[in-house]
Amino acid sequence: MDALVAPPLSVNSNHGARHGAAKILIVDDERVVRHVCQLSLEQDNYAIFAAENGIKAMELLRSEPEVAIVLSDLKMPGMNGLELLHAIKRDFPHIEVIIMTGFATIENAIEAMKLGAYDFLLKPLKAEQIRLVINKCREKISLSRENLALKRANETLRELQIAKDKFIAITSHELRTPVSHLRGYLAILNGEDHKLSPEEKNDCMRVINAAVLDLEQIVTDMVDLMALEQGTFSLRREDLNIKELLEGIVQEFRLAVQERRQTMTPHLDCDGCMLYADRLQIKIMVSELIQNAVKFTPDYGRIDVFLSQEGDFCVIAVRDTGVGIRPEDLGKIFEKFYELQDSDHHSSSKTGFMGGGLGLGLSLARAIAEAHDGGIKVSSELNRGSTFQVYLPLKG
Repeated sequence: MDALVAPPLSVNSNHGARHGAAKILIVDDERVVRHVCQLSLEQDNYAIFAAENGIKAMELLRSEPEVAIVLSDLKMPGMNGLELLHAIKRDFPHIEVIIMTGFATIENAIEAMKLGAYDFLLKPLKAEQIRLVINKCREKISLSRENLALKRANETLRELQIAKDKFIAITSHELRTPVSHLRGYLAILNGEDHKLSPEEKNDCMRVINAAVLDLEQIVTDMVDLMALEQGTFSLRREDLNIKELLEGIVQEFRLAVQERRQTMTPHLDCDGCMLYADRLQIKIMVSELIQNAVKFTPDYGRIDVFLSQEGDFCVIAVRDTGVGIRPEDLGKIFEKFYELQDSDHHSSSKTGFMGGGLGLGLSLARAIAEAHDGGIKVSSELNRGSTFQVYLPLKG
C-alpha cells in the first residue's frame, strides 16, 4: 500500500464528512488501511465512516442507512468480508460493496461477484485506484437511480393511461344515458307527428329534467372531488345535528330500498352529537355510502346505519349484507373511477344491483371526511357484506 503517515482514523468515525456528501463505509481490521482509504477519498467530498470488523459495520449501517458504498476487507475476525457482503445484500440491497484483499484467489473473487459485489480490489491499494473504482461505482449508483426514477415515471404514465381510458369509457357511458333521454324526449316534444296531451308533455318534461339533473350531478361530483383533493374547496361550516341529518337521509332512501325489497334500519344512538361541518357535503358523503350499500346488496338484503360516539369523534357506519369486497380490492376501492364490477358490463343504475356510476362515490366520500379532519375505513368479507365507518370530530 502507499506509505502514508497521518493521525489514525477512529473506528465508527466520520472524519471528512460534509453535509450532503455521499457516504462511504470503510471496513478493515487494519487501522492503516482505513486511514489510507480515508485520505484517498475525503478530497473528493465523501463522508467517510469506518469500522474495524463486519459486526460493527452492520451496527453502523443500521444507524446510517444512507451509506451508499461499503469498501470491505476480505479477511477479518468474527465476520469475514464475504459474510458481511451477504448480510449487507440481505438487509441493505441498495448498498454497493467493494471487496479488497491481499489474499486473493479466483474462488474468492468469483464468490464475491456471485454475492453481488461491485468490484474486487487487490492490496496493496493505491490512492488513484481507490478513487477510480469508487467514482465508477457512484456512476453506477446514479445511473441505477435514474433508471429507477424512469421506471417509476413510466409506471405512473401507465397508470394514468389506464385511468384515462377507464374515465373515458365510464364517463361516455354515464353521459350517453341522460343525453339519449334528452334527445329522445325532445324529439317527441318537437315532433309534428306527435300530438301530446298535457299529461304526456308533463311526463316528457319530467324525464328531461331528470336527465339534466343527472348530467349536472356528474359534473358537480367531478368538480367537487378535484377541489377537495387539491384543497381548494371551501367548506360552508355550520353547527350540525348529525343525528337529525342522518334521519333525513335514511328517509330519502326508503323508496329505493323498498323497490329492491331490502331492509334498512337506523341505529342512531348519539343524541345531541353536534358537528361543525358542511351540511351539504356531509349529506353527500353519507348518501354515497348508503347508495353504495344499496347497489351492492342483493334484493331482500339488509342495510344498517349506525351513529355512535367514540371519544371526541362521532362514528357513522353503514353495514350491508352485500357481495363484499375481495381482499385484493380493499386498497383500491377509494381510487377514482375504480369499480368492483367489470367495466365492460357497466350499468348506469344508481341503486340497481351491481349498478355502475362514475366510480367517484367512495373517492368523494373519503375526500369529504378528510376535509373535515376525519377519516374513513372499511372492513369486508366476500359474499357476506361490508361495513364503512366514518370518523368525524365533534364540535369542541
